[in-house]
Amino acid sequence: MVTEKGTEKRKGKRIVLERNQSFTDYPTTNLCQMSIAEAFKLFVSVKESENVKPRTKAEYHVQFGYFREWLNSNYSEPLNVQDISSSIIRSYINYLAYEKIRYEGVDHRVINDVRGLSPYSVNIRIRFLKAWFNVLVKEQMLIKNPANSIKLMKVEIDTKQSLSEEEVRLLLQQPNQKSFAQFRDFVMIMLFIDSGMRVQEVCSLDIEDIDFASRCINLPAVKNKNRKNRIIPLSNQMSRLLQELCSDTQRYFDTKVVFVSNFGERLTADGIRTNLTKYAKKAGITRSVTPHAFRRFYAKHSALNGMDIFTLQRVLGHADITTTRRYVQLGKDDLITQHNQFSPLANVIRAKNYK
Repeated sequence: MVTEKGTEKRKGKRIVLERNQSFTDYPTTNLCQMSIAEAFKLFVSVKESENVKPRTKAEYHVQFGYFREWLNSNYSEPLNVQDISSSIIRSYINYLAYEKIRYEGVDHRVINDVRGLSPYSVNIRIRFLKAWFNVLVKEQMLIKNPANSIKLMKVEIDTKQSLSEEEVRLLLQQPNQKSFAQFRDFVMIMLFIDSGMRVQEVCSLDIEDIDFASRCINLPAVKNKNRKNRIIPLSNQMSRLLQELCSDTQRYFDTKVVFVSNFGERLTADGIRTNLTKYAKKAGITRSVTPHAFRRFYAKHSALNGMDIFTLQRVLGHADITTTRRYVQLGKDDLITQHNQFSPLANVIRAKNYK
C-alpha cells in the first residue's frame, strides 16, 4: 500500500490511507493497562449480560481466586492483565499438575501429602483462563489470548465403578424412617436410585415440579445443567414416597420445597453429601459414597436392564451421548453375566439340543 508523501508511520498510531478504512484492521499496540482485578470484573460483567447461571458465576470467582493467589505468591510486583503471557500460564499449569497439595484450601476435605491435581481438575482451570482471556480479546483489552497455545491435559477414560446392589441395599437400611429428617434422606436416596438426578437438581426440586398424575418430574430449563427442559419418569413406589414426604413437609412448614431441613430450609448439596457419608460409615462401606455414585448406579443398571442409550441420555440430561457412554462402566461380573445371557453359541445349542 502506498503511503501519502510527507507522512511517516508512527508506532501505536492509526494511519488513514483509504476512505472507509476500518480501524479494526490496524490494532494499536498502546493498549490501556488494566489490573487483574479490573479485567476479571469486566469478564464477569460480560458473562452476566450473557445470562450465565449463578453457580457458573460463582465458579468463575473460585477459579480467579486460585489464579490470583498463585500470582501473588510468585510475583512481588502486581501484574496487569497485559503482562500475563503464555509462559506465565504454563508455569501456573505445571504448578497445579505437579506441585500443588491436593485439597489444600478446600472446605470439608481432608488435606493429605499428595501433590498435583488430577488432569480433570487442571483442565477446569485451563478452560476458565481461555474463556476469560477470550472475552478480553473481544473487548479489545488484549490483542491475543495468551492461553490459546495452552493445550488441555490428556485425561484417562473414567473407569470408576458404580455402587453394587448390595451396597445400595445396605445404605437404604440405615435411615430411621420414624425420624422426619431420616425419612427425608431415605426418600432422597430412593430418588437418586430411581431417577439418576444430579444433586443440585434434587436440592432445587419444588413440589410443583412433580406431576403425580403422570408420575414424572418436569424439570424446568433453569434447574437443568444444560438449560433444557427435561422429563424424568418415576416408578409407582417413588411417586408414592414423594407424595408422602411432601404431605409431611407441608404439615410442618409453609414451603414449596421438597427436601428441607428440620428448620424448613432448602437442603444444600454439602448437607446431602455429609448425610450420605454418615450413612455409608454406618453401613460399613469404606469407599466414598456421593450423590454422583448413585447417578452412575442408575446409568449402569438402566443399561443392563435394557434401556437404550438414547433414552438414557435424555433421562440423564447429557448434551453429548459420549458422556452417557462413560457413565456405563461394566465390571468383569457384568460382562460375564451379559455374555451368558446373550451368547450366540448358547442360543444355537438351545435351539439344536447339542450336547
